[in-house]
Amino acid sequence: MEEMYGEGSRFDEQNIVLVDAQNIVRAAREVKQSKEAFAALLEQAELGDTAVQYDLGRRYAGGDGVETDYERAFYWFSRAAEDGDLRAIEALGRCYQEGHGVERDEQRALDLFRQAADQDSCSAQCEVGLCYEYGKGCDRDLGAAVEWYRTAAQQDYAPAQCNLGYCYLCGIGCPEDAQQAVYWFRAAAEQDYPRALDLLGSCYLRGSGAERDPQQAVALFARVAEQGYLPAICDLGLCCENGDGVEKDPVRAVHYYRQAAERGFVSAQCNLGFCYMEGIGCAVDGEQAVYWLELAADQNYPRALSLLACCYRDGTGVEVDLKRTIALLEQAAEQDYAPALCDLGLCYEVGNGVEQDREQAVRYYLRSAELGNSTAQCNLGCCYLRGIGCQRDPKQALPWLKKAIEQGHPRAMGLLGDCYFYGDGVERDRERGADYYRQAAELGYAPAICDLGLCYENGTGVEMDKARAVELYARAAERGSLDARCNLGYCYLKGIGCAVDYPRALPELEQAAEQGHPRALDLLGDCYLHGEGVEKDERRAADYYQRAADLDYAVAICDLGLCYEYGTGVEPDKDKALQLYRRAAEMGNVLAQCNLAYCYLSGIGCQEQPQEAVVWLERAAEQGHPRALYLLGDCYLYGTGVERDEARGADYYRQAADLGYAAAVCDLGLCYENGTGVEMDKEKAVELYARAGEMGNAGAQCNLAFCYLNGIGCQKEPQRAIPWLERAVERGHPRAMDLLGDCYLYGEGVAVDQQRGADYYRQAADLDYAVAVCDLGLCYENGTGVEMDKRRAVELYARASELGNLDALCNLGYCYLRGIGCKPAPKKAVTYLERAAERNHPRALDLLGLCCENGDGVEEDAARAVAYYTRAAELGRAAAQCNLGYCYLVGIGCERSPERAVPWLERSAAQGYPRAMDLLGDCYRKGWGVETDGARAVDYYQQAAQQGYLTAMVDLAQCYERGIGVAADMGRAAQLCTEAAQRGSASAMLWLGRWHRDHKPERDSRKKARYWLQQAADQGSKQAQKELKELGGSALQKLAGLFRRS
Repeated sequence: MEEMYGEGSRFDEQNIVLVDAQNIVRAAREVKQSKEAFAALLEQAELGDTAVQYDLGRRYAGGDGVETDYERAFYWFSRAAEDGDLRAIEALGRCYQEGHGVERDEQRALDLFRQAADQDSCSAQCEVGLCYEYGKGCDRDLGAAVEWYRTAAQQDYAPAQCNLGYCYLCGIGCPEDAQQAVYWFRAAAEQDYPRALDLLGSCYLRGSGAERDPQQAVALFARVAEQGYLPAICDLGLCCENGDGVEKDPVRAVHYYRQAAERGFVSAQCNLGFCYMEGIGCAVDGEQAVYWLELAADQNYPRALSLLACCYRDGTGVEVDLKRTIALLEQAAEQDYAPALCDLGLCYEVGNGVEQDREQAVRYYLRSAELGNSTAQCNLGCCYLRGIGCQRDPKQALPWLKKAIEQGHPRAMGLLGDCYFYGDGVERDRERGADYYRQAAELGYAPAICDLGLCYENGTGVEMDKARAVELYARAAERGSLDARCNLGYCYLKGIGCAVDYPRALPELEQAAEQGHPRALDLLGDCYLHGEGVEKDERRAADYYQRAADLDYAVAICDLGLCYEYGTGVEPDKDKALQLYRRAAEMGNVLAQCNLAYCYLSGIGCQEQPQEAVVWLERAAEQGHPRALYLLGDCYLYGTGVERDEARGADYYRQAADLGYAAAVCDLGLCYENGTGVEMDKEKAVELYARAGEMGNAGAQCNLAFCYLNGIGCQKEPQRAIPWLERAVERGHPRAMDLLGDCYLYGEGVAVDQQRGADYYRQAADLDYAVAVCDLGLCYENGTGVEMDKRRAVELYARASELGNLDALCNLGYCYLRGIGCKPAPKKAVTYLERAAERNHPRALDLLGLCCENGDGVEEDAARAVAYYTRAAELGRAAAQCNLGYCYLVGIGCERSPERAVPWLERSAAQGYPRAMDLLGDCYRKGWGVETDGARAVDYYQQAAQQGYLTAMVDLAQCYERGIGVAADMGRAAQLCTEAAQRGSASAMLWLGRWHRDHKPERDSRKKARYWLQQAADQGSKQAQKELKELGGSALQKLAGLFRRS
């Protein structure tokens, strides 16, 4: 370029100018001819040629060949109109309408248009329609406008056809009818009318009145754009920007916008400004954005005014100027531009550029919403939902949210999802709520994506899918949702929908925390408190809680309260804890309300104040807090802070249970099991235990297993009990460990494994579960599953006794009574037994009866023994019932009364107590207290014998021997006695010795007789010793080793 200019400089120096002489001559000749032609026109016009007069007016109005002169134009239009030229009449109407060459007079303009229209001028008819549409020179009458357009359109006047189509498209003066609109647009387009072609393209683009065909739309836009029709050029740009009918090409879009904008088309100027503002098809350039937006704003274009306001608000291309922002928005709002009205509402809501006035905000939102702005409809709905600038009225919010949703507004979908999800203004419907979240999520709305993730995480409104939840949280986090980032971190932290992954959890939480997300700060506090993914640091944990608390995050305030209550990361300060709980509670945090109530219940940081506790529990319960409902149930069940009301207590449990609070479901089951506050229903109890068990409540899992073990409210099914006990054990439930120990010890539902049983007892004992400590003591006493260690047993009984276990207290007493694991100390034994007996322990009462009967540790007192037996018997102890029956049977401590003995023996036998069965057999065999009945006696003996009760086996053998209640059968008798003898019964051994001696003729019968008599003698049978002497010699000597002691 420099070289060219360098060469050219020589011509400049010589002052040489090159011209085309022929062109100059031609131009001069044309100017002369034009002046001569115009002079001729003037002459003709003066002579009264109306056509020429009209043509002259048109030339003066348009500056065609002459300088523009509206007054001269008006003069010639008037001259032609006086002679009835319809074109001139119509042009004269325009002069009056626009004030060109004459004072503006819209009514006079309308009269002139009607004058021409009445003479079938279709263009004038169209002008009359415009006057009625916009109320120029008359009252606005849209219906009349449509009829005038129709009159002209039916004469094939393209502008009128286009206007009529537009009326049908928008419902102006007639019902909306997109198909009719397309019909008239096509009619005008056939005449190549640009606006009609452009509007027809818009119909194809949107699928209005015709099948959507973006390619056809682009073809129409391109066709009319070639004619220089600026709206079509702009529309082509929009197609390229959005990829409608053409490949998406933002750069090309900017080209089209610029082409139309540089020729003054205001929409294109605005669009071009927006492209520079957002970096669409070009680099972000705030100054260029402001330049083009100001050009459009200078033409009072409302969208440009609104966007320019955003520039001044955000400092895009200009200095921040909030006053200018408000002025521009107000200017756009004066034109009822809905987005500007909405933005003004937001300014008033938050006090941005104006003094905060939420009521005024609602008024602006309402105006904008009524104009159909979806954002304003959503904001207005939000105001009604939350009581911002108006009374809270969720039902009033719903119609506005639904209107916004009809326009595809994602935030409105999210808010309506909240309404259905939580039952705010509508009946609760979580499935519908989740569906609205899904709709918003499909539009990329990050909060709804996060909310939908929460639905999948918790299985609320959708089938639970925690992995899907994680995907949604990640997607929302990428879109900037801090809540989602926090939730994503929490999922990685806890292994929700993914493997536990601390290295991924911590960065997510830290990113959210850096941006001041209070829950993320609180969760980081949890991490440091528990050492999850970081080294445990309680002080740092408390610091995170403090930071979140400083942001008024109620959960963190409550957590900080817990730190002060237990001295975690801070100095213990229960008073401070109470203050923090109260602060969070007054903010409405239900957990804090519940904790505050618990402090009042238990006297933590204050005096016990049950009544005050109930107040806070009720506040939390009103918000549906399950633990508060549960604790209220406890209060009413036990009369703490309120008058005792078991029915109301059970009802609170039910309310908490309905909210899925597992502990309440379990306790409600206990109410049904025991008939506390409800009618007893053990089957219902089992249902509730199962429900709570499935929810992971270890107590319920244990209770359910106990029901299966014992057939409470269900069939006895030990096998079904085992899995529930194992689940409870996994959660560290000590009673479940103890019961599982029972199962393995006794082979209930599992194969007998005494060592494993003892191990479960040990696990529960390590948790100070007193029952298990006692059971473990019994294992050591008997060498069951462990090496026998009776001293260890006594230690465990003593430890369990200190933990309040009555069985252990009784066992400890028994050990001291019999010298098991310790020196016999009957008096000490009685002390322990009396402590247990004071609390009505049946076995302790029974043993005290034995002590009194035998004079062990107390003075012998048979009557007192009977009193103890009676107390224990009435409590259902089978052994005591048997002992009491025996006392009545033989007259120990009371007058002998077999009749009174029999009922107690029957009660004991009904519980399967074999000695009672044997004594009842005696009663029926000998007629003690009942009529003699040998068959019944045999039946009782058999029942006892089946349990291995040796006395009953011998008594049954005697019946077979003598034919009492059965046919005599010495073989069966011998079989029974042999079995009893092998189990150590001296009576059976004596019977066998006599039988071999007296009834067996075999050669070695006397040897066998001696053997069994010797066995009985060795067991201490004096009768056997006597009879052995009479028989002569020692059986062992005589048998010469054929029989050996086992």
